[in-house]
Amino acid sequence: MTDETLPVEAGEQGQERIRDVRPVEFRGEIDAGQDLSGATVVGDYLVLGGDEGHKLQVLERDTVANAWRPQRRVSLAQEDQEADIEAIDYGQGYLYVIGSHSFRRRRMKPDLSVRKNRERMLDVQQEPARNRLYRLAFDGQTGRVGKAERIDLSKRLRKDPLLGMFYGLPSKENGIDIEGLAFRDDRLYLGFRGPVLRDNYVPVMVLEFSRPKQYRLRFVRLDGQGIRDMVALRDGILILAGPVNDAPGPFCLWWWDGSDQIPGSDHAVRPALPLGAVTTSGGAKAEGLALLAEQDDCAEVMVVYDTDTAGQAVSMRVDLSGLAT
Repeated sequence: MTDETLPVEAGEQGQERIRDVRPVEFRGEIDAGQDLSGATVVGDYLVLGGDEGHKLQVLERDTVANAWRPQRRVSLAQEDQEADIEAIDYGQGYLYVIGSHSFRRRRMKPDLSVRKNRERMLDVQQEPARNRLYRLAFDGQTGRVGKAERIDLSKRLRKDPLLGMFYGLPSKENGIDIEGLAFRDDRLYLGFRGPVLRDNYVPVMVLEFSRPKQYRLRFVRLDGQGIRDMVALRDGILILAGPVNDAPGPFCLWWWDGSDQIPGSDHAVRPALPLGAVTTSGGAKAEGLALLAEQDDCAEVMVVYDTDTAGQAVSMRVDLSGLAT
């Protein structure tokens, strides 16, 4: 990757909010490097995951080369399984990793007959390895990762009065698809790429890892997009949003105060604020978000991409001034 500043696309409200977009340099082989979907930074360590793989990869900061170098890999599933890692975050000594908990429809192939392709169209599959929320002890001084604990949220999703109506639908057809994860105030915020509900409400499941039955749903509006990833800030949550389906974009950053946006006479709703749309050349899809640093009026973040080239990520500075007032 080159060192040149990459282009930023932003709407009128967000064009002054995103700046200094630059490539992130990886040195060495990156697992699932073309399908990066989750990332978090803990001190001098970067943890990456791909939605086509089953491993976490821990990279260490190389301050001399201004790059990240692979240090170790951690398997979350068996070699022949796809963990469908969608997001990673860190909190209180633990890494948290979420799988999509999604169903998928098989793709049609142009070299098959119409009959075969119709059969594929009717074939909706679920892979149990996708239905996992993991917690792993992580040593921020050495980069060592402990044994994974895991829970399955599919029962909660299936029985929920609202989400249950979308359970079993393919993820790219507005079915259940968890792709965002943020740790804040000792709780996990799980952001949904789908479903996106009428009037553009997007569910966010808030829970403690040890008490998943006691979850709560909050809702945020993102102009019809779903959540691709999230990071917690001191005074709110930064959201990376994108299309529910396989559309090539746009991919946008939003600031949300974290409160439920369901309206009512007894509740004042503060809308989420668009910060701008971020893209790279070549049709890469922004999938993961990690916080690098936060000051009073700005945050530096990393965005990782699902792309046709190996190991693509960018860093950028986001202006936060006036958002929390």
